[in-house]
Amino acid sequence: MSFYIKVHKPDLMKYLSIDNRQLLFNQLAFSALLGSGAFILFLWAPNILGKYLSSYSKNVIFLSPWFFVCLAYRWQVVANREHRLEIIFILSIGIFSLFNVYLSDSFSKSLSFMRTFLFSGLFVLWAAMFLLTDQPRRNGFDGLCCGALAVILPIEFIIWWGQGQYGPLVFQVFALHPIPLGTLIILLSPGPMRLLFSKHVRAKLFGGLLVLAGVLLIFLTHKRGAWLALAAMLAVGMIYLGRRSRYLLVTMLVVFALVLSWQVQRRFASLDPKVPRYVSVLHRLELYNYALHIWKAHPFMGIGLRSFSHDRYLHDYQVYNKDLQDFPKAVATLHTFDNMALTAMVELGSLLALAYLGLILIIVVRFGRKLWTAPASPPLEWCRLLVLLGFAVHSLSYDSLLVVPVNWVFHVQLGLMAAYRPSEKGRG
Repeated sequence: MSFYIKVHKPDLMKYLSIDNRQLLFNQLAFSALLGSGAFILFLWAPNILGKYLSSYSKNVIFLSPWFFVCLAYRWQVVANREHRLEIIFILSIGIFSLFNVYLSDSFSKSLSFMRTFLFSGLFVLWAAMFLLTDQPRRNGFDGLCCGALAVILPIEFIIWWGQGQYGPLVFQVFALHPIPLGTLIILLSPGPMRLLFSKHVRAKLFGGLLVLAGVLLIFLTHKRGAWLALAAMLAVGMIYLGRRSRYLLVTMLVVFALVLSWQVQRRFASLDPKVPRYVSVLHRLELYNYALHIWKAHPFMGIGLRSFSHDRYLHDYQVYNKDLQDFPKAVATLHTFDNMALTAMVELGSLLALAYLGLILIIVVRFGRKLWTAPASPPLEWCRLLVLLGFAVHSLSYDSLLVVPVNWVFHVQLGLMAAYRPSEKGRG
């Protein structure tokens, strides 16, 4: 008996030490996830600290959660059976990204932007789906979202009040532009929503105040894409909350759709390219044709992420709207499609864009199935799908994922959905 203990006791201690190291690295990974998120949300912008840090330092901050996850899970990071399909898509996206950069119109520019896009997005998703597996950690991430809004909203309001609507830094402190600021507020909204579903009155009041302040700030930016995103979230939310009156709600939505289409038709009939407020709408419509023109030249691997080579394809392009005299000049100046889907198909290429879209759809569909089959899914988890809907609608008017804070929050939300496990067995 003593011989048995002498032989196997060191083995037992070895296993205990391995478990302790895994728990330590796992906790370090979660802390690094929240820490890197705090840096990206509060300090990343060039107006704050971003211009004082090198790209190497930023990449270390972006990758730190994934690094500790690798230490904690080792080969399970690439061989985990629960997330096998997601890992296959992630690795495929990584391979396609290498070819996209190598075949880019500008290798050095695309390499820099692709590295930032992957490190602050895809690798964060990879880490989050191993880390956000329980309710306390989901609460921690939602707490970060709530704290971020509690800091971002007052500061943006103060600068707007001090400089006026057309000041140089209005709504450009954290996201550098009013459009991605609206997207960021939408993606951070699960934070205050968690407070709204709380049982404590003070938490409900604070969460409601943050939601109202976020909606008000979005309206003050005067960006139609953000307004449309809020309208879509509200309409779908009404359907979810009013299932007992679904026929009335469907009738209201049909009437709303008819009135909206009638108003849109009137708007387009009265568009005048000589009026400045209509130029952006006409320009965005022309970009659909121009994106198709560039895509035909590089349909599979794309021209490279942010290669800034859009103007190279103007020489054989015929502008569809002849009244847009400044379209070539705008393309050469902006190098943007103002639409994340167009940017993905043209700059990333069809293979990478479809693989990336497939990853998103797999995660969202699986998350929806888990909620649907669970006997009592928390309302907040359903609200996360509303948030992604608002993000998708808003991304039709901006290259949203090219903004680091938006990219980070979006991919952590996806990672949370991939890691979600219902507390009870589903209905089947």
